[in-house]
Amino acid sequence: MKILHICCNLAGSTVFPQLFEALKREGIEQTVFVPEKSAANLGKNQPEGVKTHAALTVHRSDALLFFRKAQRSVPEIERSIDLDGVTLIHAHTLFTDGSIARRLSARTGIPYIVTLRYSDIEVIYRYEPHLRPLARAILRGASRVVFLSGAGREKVLTGWLRGRDRAAIEGKTAVIPNGIDPAWLTGSARGPLRETVRVGFAGLYNRRKRPLDAIAAVHEAADRSGRPYVFRGCGSGPLEEALKAQLREGDCLCGRIEGREAMKRFYADCDLLLVPSSAETFGMVYLEAMSQGVPVLYTRGQGFDGQFEEGEAGFSVACGDVGEQATRLIDAAQDYEARSARCVALAARYAWPQVAAQWKALYQGI
Repeated sequence: MKILHICCNLAGSTVFPQLFEALKREGIEQTVFVPEKSAANLGKNQPEGVKTHAALTVHRSDALLFFRKAQRSVPEIERSIDLDGVTLIHAHTLFTDGSIARRLSARTGIPYIVTLRYSDIEVIYRYEPHLRPLARAILRGASRVVFLSGAGREKVLTGWLRGRDRAAIEGKTAVIPNGIDPAWLTGSARGPLRETVRVGFAGLYNRRKRPLDAIAAVHEAADRSGRPYVFRGCGSGPLEEALKAQLREGDCLCGRIEGREAMKRFYADCDLLLVPSSAETFGMVYLEAMSQGVPVLYTRGQGFDGQFEEGEAGFSVACGDVGEQATRLIDAAQDYEARSARCVALAARYAWPQVAAQWKALYQGI
């Protein structure tokens, strides 16, 4: 088995090198082609032991003339990468990577699969309607269509597709989540919940992540329950000053925190995690918090929703509904030790070796 990955976002996310390295440990031969638009990104996030080839085949003007990305990238792949023995092309985004995979597949006969991510579902398809026919064509041509969550799958099937398209594409969908580095899986179940409940928020302080809703929900939970709930914020962004203005006694903004061990210390200072984003493809912060025994509250209908039964690792909440978020914070304080123990056990199912095995099985099926 030999896989050609097309991955325009390699430089911007550690998820991809972790995936490629996990697949290598599964014995899968791989080459990664990176269609890049910034010379400064060349060479970033290289997966260890996996061949990569990056080329500046994406230009800023391609936002208007999108097809040019594939026009430049396919000849570059054919010149620079040995396609002999390649059995499958894996496009890691729908639009940029998927358009390249579709064109390359048409020229070579090699089948392709495509993964849909946040930018595909929530940004490009919504705000660039001229690309919608391209999206449907890529989905029709793919051997499999993969989502990070069931919520994303339902959004595409019910919102993008009709009639024969929906029936044809629904039958070839799969859900495979992001994985977590096994080095995270050192957490343990928490003991009895302390009297003061510390609610963490980890992410950008921006409109999409909704930190102002999170702190308002924490304060409402305190006012309604008569129990001290305090806010612990990790991040930075344009809403930081507005967030500071809402701080009460006991609340804390910890600034930006980088690195796994530093984040583990942050989660150790949290009892619950609330990140009520308006949109998420998956949401790694929830999984990271769970690995440290922290129950999570996540947005209903977004990426993390549906990974577990309601109440098992935490609760889904409606984006923008501060009252419901406060109610669920109070609920999450109940049966705390058992839920914390479940979080640790459930997070272990998402270790990269298990996720890579799912990808290997999907590749072999094609």
